[in-house]
Amino acid sequence: MSPSSQGVPEKLRLAFLGGAVNSAVGRAHRDAIELDQKFDLVAGCFSRHDEINRETAAQYRIEPERCHVDFDTLLLKEAGNIDALVVLTPTQQHTKQVVAALEAGISVISEKALAGSSAETRMINNARSNGAFLAVTYNYTGYPMLREIRSMVEHGVFGELQQIHIEMPQETFLRLRRDGTPMTPQDWRLHDGPVPTVSLDLGVHVHSLLHFLTQREPKEVCATSQSFGNFPQVLDNVQALVRCAGGLHCSMWYGKTALGQRNGLRVRLYGSKASIEWLQETPEIAYFYDRKGRKQILDRASPDIMVANHTRYERFKAGHPSGFIEAFANYYADLADALLQRKANTACLSHPYVLGLDEAEEGLRLLEAIERSRLENRWVDIEPQGVQRPMTERIEIRAPQLAL
Repeated sequence: MSPSSQGVPEKLRLAFLGGAVNSAVGRAHRDAIELDQKFDLVAGCFSRHDEINRETAAQYRIEPERCHVDFDTLLLKEAGNIDALVVLTPTQQHTKQVVAALEAGISVISEKALAGSSAETRMINNARSNGAFLAVTYNYTGYPMLREIRSMVEHGVFGELQQIHIEMPQETFLRLRRDGTPMTPQDWRLHDGPVPTVSLDLGVHVHSLLHFLTQREPKEVCATSQSFGNFPQVLDNVQALVRCAGGLHCSMWYGKTALGQRNGLRVRLYGSKASIEWLQETPEIAYFYDRKGRKQILDRASPDIMVANHTRYERFKAGHPSGFIEAFANYYADLADALLQRKANTACLSHPYVLGLDEAEEGLRLLEAIERSRLENRWVDIEPQGVQRPMTERIEIRAPQLAL
């Protein structure tokens, strides 16, 4: 008797575009889909380099005939044979690839950032005329304690939301190797477009947490950005103040030149009744404070916890920390549920934890406003959805400043 005949859904079939064993994120995605056994990776084009492509297929246990030499062959051979394509290539390549997959009727799960600009997201949206499924992986939203905080917001635990501070500092653009030479990132991270790459890399995560936790749309921003690190051709540090709908004030800091910060993701949320703080380096706990001066440490075993102690998050009991890959797996479990809804013709039911094109476009409009604010040295409004403002390439504006 097959698993599906016993009430257990058959695994959803995935193909990877990119995500080779030598990539930044490939193995993390591969490991994440394995934890809950809702997906099978059955095909892919993992690298443009034939040897790495074949080596990855072997390590991922892909049948040789389903390891494809290029993207066009992957689309030709696998359309109709997979439930979704996972796009793991550099951001600059996403739009063309996502559009081609959607036009072929293939559901898409894209690594962040979905695109390089809000205009590109509208191109992607035009390719969804056939209603194909599209989601973006913002894996940090998969941490159970962040989902607990979202639930607390929804239940009014914090009262009126007043402030949220989100930061994601890293050190890699200033850090040196043991021999004293700079650590060298992938080449695509060393070129800025209208939206600086540091914003497409880290800023999209910061926005996703603002959206995920508060559901408040950003309205106005004042920002500053710098290049502090070993690669002066790109910006690597961004600070922004954001005014959001409903009177919520947000501060954002993200960058790659904060020595000592491996990945210092931190969220602090303040309301009229209570506040909370969460750090990714200690993801199992959050620090809760109320107006009466009480301080409380929350974890999955705390008596008032309502979400983070769900069975799906109890891969092992509290006190045995879950981490980055488990958060990724939680998000992939949500993606599986959303894809199964789509296959059952219930696409109208949106999944509360799955973020897609609308959230990606909102984030890119925010990041474009951050760059415009930096260049114009003032508060700027965030363009409404569907409105495009022409942007000048950042490097052309910085050139006279570099010549001084």
